[in-house]
Amino acid sequence: MATNLMNLLGTRPPTIMRRHLSIFACSAPVIFLASISALLAQPGQPPASQPASTQKPSDAAPTPTSSGDPEIDNLLDGLETRGKDIKGLSAKLIYRHISTIPVESEQKKIGELHFARGEPSAKFLVHFTKVVADGVVSSNQEFYAFDGEWYVERSDAGKNVTRRQMSSGEKIDPFELGKGPFPLPFGQKRVEILRHFEVSLAKPEKGDPPGTKHLHCAPRPHSSLADKYSRVEIFVDPQRDIPIRVVTENINDKSRIEVDFNDINLGGAPAGSRFKVETPKGFHESFERAAEEPEIDLTPRPLTGGSQP
Repeated sequence: MATNLMNLLGTRPPTIMRRHLSIFACSAPVIFLASISALLAQPGQPPASQPASTQKPSDAAPTPTSSGDPEIDNLLDGLETRGKDIKGLSAKLIYRHISTIPVESEQKKIGELHFARGEPSAKFLVHFTKVVADGVVSSNQEFYAFDGEWYVERSDAGKNVTRRQMSSGEKIDPFELGKGPFPLPFGQKRVEILRHFEVSLAKPEKGDPPGTKHLHCAPRPHSSLADKYSRVEIFVDPQRDIPIRVVTENINDKSRIEVDFNDINLGGAPAGSRFKVETPKGFHESFERAAEEPEIDLTPRPLTGGSQP
């Protein structure tokens, strides 16, 4: 994890500070993932108690209502409308982290995503069953879940479970642009996307998901997302108005996160029990009430065990 483990439950005052999640996720775009969360894995906005001067100029600037291209506007409207209709979804997930320094290398995680809309907050589970890095395959499982109140991480390789209380009743939207844990590109509003990005339609290239429209999203110069991303790519299935692939590129080291959503099932919300993460016997379990927003880090970690593919 990017941040050290904090005090166990009860070692801090009982008041729970209001905060947003940061896990894609997104690590991702306009939506991830679903984070596109939930688009990108970006820290939350400054608290209302901070001076207005700490906000980026674009936060108060007029927001474009159109990209200038009717086809792009229709695609964005389709994503927004479809997102409103989604009560729940399940999908197979392929998550790639591509490092470029000193040479290009890739870590791939394979698993599944489950999401259920609810009140006051939505729920999600990302469950990785396989990790491939440097030619080594590990079957150690990883879980990232939010049940509306608690965010839970479980690493079978490290035999630990961390539970963070994120909410005590207030609403948290894991799809909120720039605040989602994964790049969850479902349900983002057109106006929010255009507030943060200049969007253009890219030409099809070899390797694109078949039948998709490719939206190239360049962060506006004074957007808060411009400090983290040099670009975000969203590949949309225009027949179903859902994102199939999301790509984000880090502005500092040019590393990329690519998330593919396959076999997307919009048939309804998974059962509530689907979002429970158990603590196996012999695992260390910790509880946290973070004083600050945690950063959820899915970047490569040393693998234990495994075999050559």
